[in-house]
Amino acid sequence: MVYRIKIEQFEGPLDLLLQLIEQEEMDIAQVSLAKVTDQYLEYLNKSPDISTEELADFLVVAAKLLLIKSRTLLPSLQLEEEEGTDLEHQLKIYREFYEAAKVLHKMILKKRFLFPREKMVVRFEKVFSPPKS
Repeated sequence: MVYRIKIEQFEGPLDLLLQLIEQEEMDIAQVSLAKVTDQYLEYLNKSPDISTEELADFLVVAAKLLLIKSRTLLPSLQLEEEEGTDLEHQLKIYREFYEAAKVLHKMILKKRFLFPREKMVVRFEKVFSPPKS
């Protein structure tokens, strides 16, 4: 089950909200992160069998939204160089894994499980070897 949020400005999956904000198609200052969090807590209470991966995904996206909003509201906020680049690196890795998961999911839906190996080119060198005496 994919977690969907519903606020005044947006209704849909949380990762889509993050994508719209990152592409500057939506203003983060108009989004109430408290409402998003409250809705997620209600979702957790209603769904007892949520995987740890889903919880981790929410935390990563929520952390990114919080960082973007804090930078927007407090432009003077400066993270230590190491902290900022580390978080950005982790989020880039998260996005790569997320995109790879989409591709794998499509492959599973198509029931494509076998992949041919590319033709191997084998080169044989003729070597002269004298007969054993």
